[in-house]
Amino acid sequence: MPADCLACRANRGDVTAPGGVIYDDGLWRVEHQLAPAVVPGWLILKPLRHVRSLAELSPHEAAELGPLLVRLTAVLEMETGAERVYSVLLAEAVTHVHFHVIPRRAEIPAGARGPAIFSLPASAPDATCAAIARRIADRLRAHHDLPA
Repeated sequence: MPADCLACRANRGDVTAPGGVIYDDGLWRVEHQLAPAVVPGWLILKPLRHVRSLAELSPHEAAELGPLLVRLTAVLEMETGAERVYSVLLAEAVTHVHFHVIPRRAEIPAGARGPAIFSLPASAPDATCAAIARRIADRLRAHHDLPA
């Protein structure tokens, strides 16, 4: 893991997201967006090993990705009341592959929907983000019957 990669630093525990680690299956890790977050429930899904392209995923990592995105989407819809859940991979500022899994609730203004959500100010309260992260983690642990 490169020492200067923010995703690798988070995977090592050098930086901690609100609510801590939500999910870790040995291949993939889910945490809340680092503080200050844009909206409560904005999750980051990333492989534990340093990967710069989806083409570098192992067959096992690739096979686990889709079902995990489905489960995260279902849990975010349940926990946040999201009308839509965005799954976005850019890996530009942080080149480690990571998906932004973003709940878009009704109160997000029309002009800030879709890619424009990235332009919203990072103003979500840390305590709110930590609480929702814990609820998401609890639901993922308790409900193995979620879509996979």
